[in-house]
Amino acid sequence: MKCLECGSELANLDNRHLLRCCSLTLQEYAIRHHLPLDLLIDREQLNLLDPVEAYPPPEAYPSEQARAIYRGLKWGGLLKCEGAFTLVPGEIRRLDLLLWDLQWLREYGFRFRQEYSYADASHRVVAVNRLKVPSAYLAQAADIHLSPVPPPDFLLSLAVLVAHIGELQAGYLFLQFPHRAAGATVMAEAFRHGIRFKELDTADHNDGLLLRTLTTADAGHLLALVRGSLREIPGALARFEQKTPEVTVSKELVFDAAHFITDHPAKCSNLHGGRYQLHVRVKDRIDPMIGCVVDYGYLKRVTTKQVIDHFDHHNLNYAAPELAWRSSTEMLCVFIWEQLIEYLPGLVELQLYETTQSWCNYTGPSLEAFQQSGSDSLMTHFLDRKLGESPLRNLIKDKPPALEVIAKSRR
Repeated sequence: MKCLECGSELANLDNRHLLRCCSLTLQEYAIRHHLPLDLLIDREQLNLLDPVEAYPPPEAYPSEQARAIYRGLKWGGLLKCEGAFTLVPGEIRRLDLLLWDLQWLREYGFRFRQEYSYADASHRVVAVNRLKVPSAYLAQAADIHLSPVPPPDFLLSLAVLVAHIGELQAGYLFLQFPHRAAGATVMAEAFRHGIRFKELDTADHNDGLLLRTLTTADAGHLLALVRGSLREIPGALARFEQKTPEVTVSKELVFDAAHFITDHPAKCSNLHGGRYQLHVRVKDRIDPMIGCVVDYGYLKRVTTKQVIDHFDHHNLNYAAPELAWRSSTEMLCVFIWEQLIEYLPGLVELQLYETTQSWCNYTGPSLEAFQQSGSDSLMTHFLDRKLGESPLRNLIKDKPPALEVIAKSRR
């Protein structure tokens, strides 16, 4: 087999040769030369056993720097258990980030592995990149909590967390925690540094917590606080600051619902139903580390929870008080926008089809504007406590009976 980097003829192409030749791993080489791993990987390299004995134990307790990085990864749910090992998974686009982790996590006994297996689901050879350590070594390191050692630096742990799982959408920073307790800890400590978060009820784990900075100013303040650390972490600042193309992504969801239009002069005043098609469009820069604007799965999860679950197979007039008077496509779009903008600050347009011939396009206020002004008054007429205070209502009120005074003559 000929190496396309150095031209050498080899019996087998592997990481040992490639790292000496061009400092690439086999998976990077395959991507650079758009080759399937199936053509490069020898069968003997598939599904290799990784014995615990191959991992030398750590020599000493981890340093404060190592402990801060370990804590940030733990907060983000990036420490996974698999058999006798604890893993830190990585992605090939962010391999240098994984290796940056490694330079500190070696103090715990972690080692880098690029492992290959044949995946039945995808019918191809796949590679996974991860750091691995026998879980028993971490149990030994946990004893440090019993010794008089200062806690790890919060801001460094926060920087590690943001570098690994932070997502910037329209200037707001999102953090997804698989465990609520970790998210609550970060939110409380961040508040002491003047950073406010808002909890959103769309976490992707049952016991998880999804946080979004309350404002874009909070996101800017947070990134400024950890900027020095992010500068040292490969790809971290680029993820938030690199100028990349802006694109609009769209997700279509459907729901079946009935409704009626109060006081409509034609048939729409009758109860009728149909299948609605909703297109949710989000515009932002492409995240250079993941190649996406926003995950379609997140788009679907948010829209399903905040909209579809409330509307599907319901009478729209009774699904929400804002729609009781008029559940027109126009009013629906305004209502849906207000349900989604907290979760999708990059939202730029809704398109709602009631039939293939009738639809509505709507662009509402930005999240910042919505935070300042609240729900549109169009949606709250019948919810306004001042409704009914007009003196004109006296014209239709029953008048109280007049008080008749009967004078009794004295005898």
